[in-house]
Amino acid sequence: MLLCALLYSPIQAKTPDINPAFAGNNSQVSMHFGISAYGEGFEGLFLTGVQYSQPNDFFRIHGRRSVELMTARGSGGLSRYSQLMIFGFTQDALLPIQGPVYAGINLGIYIKSNATDRISSKFTFGERLFLGIGIFNGVVLELYGRHFSNGTLTEINSGQNFAGVSVIKNF
Repeated sequence: MLLCALLYSPIQAKTPDINPAFAGNNSQVSMHFGISAYGEGFEGLFLTGVQYSQPNDFFRIHGRRSVELMTARGSGGLSRYSQLMIFGFTQDALLPIQGPVYAGINLGIYIKSNATDRISSKFTFGERLFLGIGIFNGVVLELYGRHFSNGTLTEINSGQNFAGVSVIKNF
């Protein structure tokens, strides 16, 4: 009941009026670059991708809806975790911090080209936490931590984590 009250209270109205990730623009294209974090550190499994996004509102706060196309590549023994394609749809909630700086969380659904012994299904959920800063002329940088999981749809689901950076152009 308290959660419902918070979601519907006027305090939750978005401010400022301009979506912090878009700076008044209506579209953006992103390139992602990440490395897998597994066990005690990083491993040689790399994630790259492109994303197209548009601003929206998510429960009266700034949001971003996106379509993503990614690939994951590993060498040696990690090649068994390579994915030719990861395709998905996401929704972000964005919180302005100060000036051109913002933070956010992202939830998405994805289809992968391969099931692996870390995530034994091709259907996958994803979450991403990020911190963004507008640099100049509609260019934004985001640092992120990302997690893929199948939500225990199958017995094997240790998940996959990535840390990385996104370079974004608003237009």
